[in-house]
Amino acid sequence: MRRINYRRGMTLLMVILAIVVVSVLLAAAFAAASTEARVSANQGANVDAFALAESGLELFIAKRDSLGFTAVPPAASESARVTLSGGYADVVLTQVRKDTVSGRYGYAIRAHGVSTAAMLSGTAQAERTVAEYGIWQPLTMNVLSAWTALTGLSKSGTSGSLNGTDACGVMPTVPGVATVTNPGYTGPTSPVTGNPPVENLGTQGQADSSTGIDWNDIVNNNAAQPSITIPSGTWPSFSNPNYWPVIMMVGDASLPGSGQGLLIVTGNLSISGSTSWNGVILVGGNLTSNGNNTVNGAVVTGLNEQLGQSVPQNSLGNGNKTFQYNSCNVAKAIAASGGQLVGYSNAWVDNWNGY
Repeated sequence: MRRINYRRGMTLLMVILAIVVVSVLLAAAFAAASTEARVSANQGANVDAFALAESGLELFIAKRDSLGFTAVPPAASESARVTLSGGYADVVLTQVRKDTVSGRYGYAIRAHGVSTAAMLSGTAQAERTVAEYGIWQPLTMNVLSAWTALTGLSKSGTSGSLNGTDACGVMPTVPGVATVTNPGYTGPTSPVTGNPPVENLGTQGQADSSTGIDWNDIVNNNAAQPSITIPSGTWPSFSNPNYWPVIMMVGDASLPGSGQGLLIVTGNLSISGSTSWNGVILVGGNLTSNGNNTVNGAVVTGLNEQLGQSVPQNSLGNGNKTFQYNSCNVAKAIAASGGQLVGYSNAWVDNWNGY
């Protein structure tokens, strides 16, 4: 009878079993390493997508005008793709509050970041959505008086009115005239009313800085975003009572007709006849008033002093001229000149629902 060698068979079985165990362990190790690499890559991509979404949101809020959105205030809906290093962010602005009376406009701004960096095979692109609530903050104007003459003002005769009482009945009374101390205001004081009637602004440098107006930025950098520039543009029709444009007239100019809004004149301005203006007039040189014209809002003249130019004292002749402070007209005129989208504090979230 042949004797069977069971020991040799057991050895072979043990070798096969060992190979299987080692293979399983190696496969598990490779799977674990692959899973760890995939998890690590996914986490990194998720962080990248989050950074893209956050950067896109901040860039849109800070520089929406550079993306082609110039509506003031922003439209009911605006959207743009912001291309960034390593991906992009799709930003959508949606109006959630509209209060035309107080000029308050609220928005929800969301940004969906997508990382386009190379991913492991079979892994989708990382995406993340963040959002923030914001408000449109229009520009404001520090109104010093009904007529702020940075190089002085001379008035002839007792007719007419320079009145710092708010015709809108909202804001406190301001001076009728605010001017540099020397030469200051000369002429009869009876046409001037306000609190006080005449405000001395100090030296030329103090007077220039007191307005809070960056004239160089307005004249040379279009900080006020003109709707119309003359002479290249044409004088508009003001048949629409809700139309409050920003008009820049380059050089010396005469007011072609009555209107409303923000009027910017880089040289001298002449107003004749019974012409009226509702809003704000900013003049680099002097304003000459001929006839019985009216300005309801605020006037600032002599701003070219900020550019190092010498501007003589304004001279206001006889006639029933009215320069009346009106805070409502000022607000409407300045609102059209621009503003800024500002995010609310503690109103930022990173768990906004995706698209």
